[in-house]
Amino acid sequence: MRFSPFLVLLLSIGAQAAPIKLTPVQIRSLGVETVALTRHAGSLSPGMPAMVVIPDAQTRVVAAPAAGLVLATLAEEGESVRRGQVLVRLSSPELIGLQGGLAQAASALALAQDSARRDEGMLREGIIAESRARASAAGLAQARAALNAQRAMLRTYGLSNAALARAERGEGYSSEISLTAPISGVVITRQAVLGGRVEAATALYTLANTNPLWIEIDAPTDVAERVKPGMKVAVEIRAELPGRQIRGSVLRVLPGAGAAQTVRIRAVLDGAVSGLRPGQSVAARIEGLGGGQEWRVPVSAVAREAGKSYVFVRRPDGFEAREISVLSQSASAVSVAGNFTAGEMVAAGGIAALKSAWLGATDAK
Repeated sequence: MRFSPFLVLLLSIGAQAAPIKLTPVQIRSLGVETVALTRHAGSLSPGMPAMVVIPDAQTRVVAAPAAGLVLATLAEEGESVRRGQVLVRLSSPELIGLQGGLAQAASALALAQDSARRDEGMLREGIIAESRARASAAGLAQARAALNAQRAMLRTYGLSNAALARAERGEGYSSEISLTAPISGVVITRQAVLGGRVEAATALYTLANTNPLWIEIDAPTDVAERVKPGMKVAVEIRAELPGRQIRGSVLRVLPGAGAAQTVRIRAVLDGAVSGLRPGQSVAARIEGLGGGQEWRVPVSAVAREAGKSYVFVRRPDGFEAREISVLSQSASAVSVAGNFTAGEMVAAGGIAALKSAWLGATDAK
C-alpha cells in the first residue's frame, strides 16, 4: 500500500502531536516514573574522545649538522631543558675542513682589505682609474660576505666565538660539535645513541614547549556542525586524575571526516597544565551547543522512532511526545536541545509502555 506525500506528512505531524491520555492510576500501573526537566548550563555531556597534542610551532628537532660519532648525550627523555643547554656532543672530521675554509676566508678578507686601501689611496693621487678602485671595493665586500657565511655555518655546528677566532687565526681546529637546545622545554624523544655514527641531518633530539597544550576532539558530524571557534571546552582526565577538569577553548573545526565519520575539533587548553602528556586520551565537553535551549535528561527518557528522538512530557491529562535534538550522550545522561519550559516533567521510566500507547494513539488518529 502506497501513501501520498501529503498523508505521510500528516502522519508525521500526528505522531508528534498526538497526546497520550492516561489517568494517574494508569500511569502508576504502567510503571511510569517522571523527573523534573531543568535547563542545562550549556555544555556537551562528557563522552567525546579527545587526544592531547603539542602544537607543531612549539616543537623543535635537533639534528646533526654533519656526519660524525656521538661522543656524549646529556639529556634524557622527559627531562626539562633550558634554551642554550648542551644536549649532545659529536666528533666530526668534516668540521676540521670547514675550519680550514674559515681560515682561508679570513686571509682572503685581509688581502682584500689591503688591496682596497691601496687602490683608494692611488685613486686619490690620480694614479689609477676609478673603475679599478670600485672593483677592489667590490672584492672586499665579497670577501667579507664569504667570511661571515663561514662563521655563520660554523656557529650552527656549535663552535663558540673563541673557537671561531682561533680557527680564523689558524691556531687550532676542533673536531667536536656541541649541539644546544634551541628552546626551553621538555625532551620528548632522544634518538641519539652514545657511540653511534650519524649522518648529516639525522634527528638526535625532539624538544617541545608544553605550554599551552592542544586537544583534538573526535566529534560526530552533527555535533561538529554546531561548533564555532571560541566555544569553551572542559576536559576530564579519565583514569589518572578522576573528576579533575581542565578548561580551554575551540580553535577550529578541521575539514573532512575520518574513517569513523567523525570530525576533528582542535582546542587550546588554558595555561600550563600538569598531569597531561602528549598522546594521552581524555574526555571533552563543548559548551553552548544548545543555543540557549540545552537540557539534560536521563538516557532512559529518550525514545526513538523513525530516525527521530523524543521525550514524553507530562500533561494534566497524560503525556505528550516532544521531538528533541540529541547533542551528546554519556553512560547515564543525554544532552538535548528542544522547546521546553523549566520545571516540566518528563518520563524516565516506563518508556516502552508510553511509546506503545503513543503509537497506538497516532494510529487511531
